[in-house]
Amino acid sequence: MRVRDFMTTDLITVDVKTPIMEALGVMKDNRVKRLPVTKSGKFVGLVTRNMIRDASPSKATSLSVHELNYILFKMTVDHLMVKKPVTVSPHLPLEEAIWLGIKHGVGALPVLESGKLVGIITESDISRIVIEALGLGERDSQRITIDASGKRFGYLPDLVRVLDTHRIPILSLMGIPKSGSKDWMLILRVKTKDAARAIEDLRQEGFKVTDVT
Repeated sequence: MRVRDFMTTDLITVDVKTPIMEALGVMKDNRVKRLPVTKSGKFVGLVTRNMIRDASPSKATSLSVHELNYILFKMTVDHLMVKKPVTVSPHLPLEEAIWLGIKHGVGALPVLESGKLVGIITESDISRIVIEALGLGERDSQRITIDASGKRFGYLPDLVRVLDTHRIPILSLMGIPKSGSKDWMLILRVKTKDAARAIEDLRQEGFKVTDVT
């Protein structure tokens, strides 16, 4: 999976000289939290709702609200925007983009190709991807958690064989490291209303099923 497969390409942008209150209106009208900023058609920064909120009048100032509002209405997005936001390539693996977002504490990554803005990927896109990957929202499905501690390589064919015997398709399979150890938990979502008999057989095969929901 690459960033290009999930990024938003129908972009709404503003010019560097757009008044910040106008930019806020654009965000509200389009139900977005941030806007790429351009200058002569070239991407130069990113402005967010939080930046505008933080620039709004505060009681911790000697200026009057009217004076502050006047200043705010005169300000343009280039006064607030992040001028060098973290960006990614559309060819970057999705998991690396997620890691960059976490590492830098940002909720959106503009996507550039050859210096040109071609998309943006946000925490909302990533949440949707995770939901789809985990099979959440799939009707008639169950989640099975297996403690894989101590399991040797080659146990997955046994897992798949048991589920195949019961004609239960796997919607998703994910390994998560256990906190503070080198052991892993397996999280499966399977397409069935009742996996009870398959779970019995998994336990007979030595799989430690810890949770079923």
